[in-house]
Amino acid sequence: MTRKRPVTEEETRLFQEVVKTAKPLVKRRAIAPPAKPEAPTPFRAPPPTLPVYVAREAEAIGGHRSAHMRRGRLEPESRLDLHGMTQESGFRALFQFLSRAHNEGQHNVLVITGKGGILRTMLPRWLAEPEFAQLASGIGEAHARHGGSGAFYIAIRRARAR
Repeated sequence: MTRKRPVTEEETRLFQEVVKTAKPLVKRRAIAPPAKPEAPTPFRAPPPTLPVYVAREAEAIGGHRSAHMRRGRLEPESRLDLHGMTQESGFRALFQFLSRAHNEGQHNVLVITGKGGILRTMLPRWLAEPEFAQLASGIGEAHARHGGSGAFYIAIRRARAR
């Protein structure tokens, strides 16, 4: 423990002289706090009326996400079962499902179509349409534990701040 020495008379006098000649600093403006980043606006578009039948299919899911999904290491965040639906009702249900998943910030979802039938054929084509381009970034066949060839993983695009 150190002891403080007493202040001498000469130090006190010197201090008082300096205080008399001191000028206040220029008042600085307060720095505004950084603005909060805007939350991404939810995707809102009118639901499409009927599917347009395009010849091309959606892009495949790529990179590490594809490998993790194929090996069953990545669990889908939500599921949609299209069994028993017509093309029109399946198309609308898919659009609503992907819009909700996109707005909730999900990354990958599972859509069950069944191993045969028109919905399995049409799903990759629907995702290539302009309505889905803002929602989905890729499609891939599901792992056997999630339905195998009767189901698809869909990668959801990130919501962009506007």
